[in-house]
Amino acid sequence: MYHLVIGEFVFAVGDKTPISKMERVTQGAYAEVAVINGSKSEFVGQPFDTIDLTMDWTKYSAAQKVDDLRALILKPQQVSDGQGYNLGKWTIKQIKEGKSALVHDGRAMVTQVSMQLMRFQ
Repeated sequence: MYHLVIGEFVFAVGDKTPISKMERVTQGAYAEVAVINGSKSEFVGQPFDTIDLTMDWTKYSAAQKVDDLRALILKPQQVSDGQGYNLGKWTIKQIKEGKSALVHDGRAMVTQVSMQLMRFQ
């Protein structure tokens, strides 16, 4: 079983690349516009959806897995969830990597990764 697939990268407990938290944001198509006597709503179009992922990986090879994700950043990727639902194409907007619990040789026992995906159309 897996949590999410982005391109060729599989997020799964068995691969020691589980997702701790996933948030999908869909924003409305109206914005508040200031006018002289107050404000009004104006249709501005709907921004792209975003997905925020948070992961805490606890293995030595986590740094290589983060590099594998970085290799996907240059072009849109197909995304599907663990139930096999196709979410369409998304771009990786940002990847953040943090390391903690460093051992004697500088390797991290815990690697925190956060990513933001943006729908591609």
